[in-house]
Amino acid sequence: MKGRPRWVPAGGELVTMERESALNETYDHLITLWTSGVRDYHTMLSDYLTANSIFVAVIGLLISRESLALPFTALIILLCVFGLLLCFQMAIVLGRFSGQNALWEWQLRGIEQSPEWNKDKLLTGLYRLHETQQPIENQQNEPTVFTPNWAFRQHRQWWAHRAISFPWFFGFVYGLYFLWAVTQLVR
Repeated sequence: MKGRPRWVPAGGELVTMERESALNETYDHLITLWTSGVRDYHTMLSDYLTANSIFVAVIGLLISRESLALPFTALIILLCVFGLLLCFQMAIVLGRFSGQNALWEWQLRGIEQSPEWNKDKLLTGLYRLHETQQPIENQQNEPTVFTPNWAFRQHRQWWAHRAISFPWFFGFVYGLYFLWAVTQLVR
């Protein structure tokens, strides 16, 4: 059977089973890369949120002391610098994962748009929801139309993008703590 051409009535062209098999195999590999990339993105986001929350809590605990000695103020400044570097690293890592996942999504949508693809177009539908806010129709589902909600419409805003908003938020907090500590040193 392998290598034998078969007739595809929908498009009217001759497609080899090898081409269809290779397309399915490539799609399966890309789906695995995409899903593991999404998982890794969320794992890294959780790790960075935990690390930043610990840094902010420790700095807040040090600031809440009755009398703040010079070594503690220097420690706060050091923690703020490390926290700012952590925010910068967070933005780079999450941005890289986000870009990498977008690449896998783009490749998958390309496969789904090929004339040989006769399976569900999952990533194309996801793209329609995210990027163009168009509803997805499927006569086999109830309801037959899935419309994007408010979150789908807002997810591309800069403040809703976690790779941007979380580093800015924690960077702002570290900046405020840093300024406070510097004013304490100047006194």
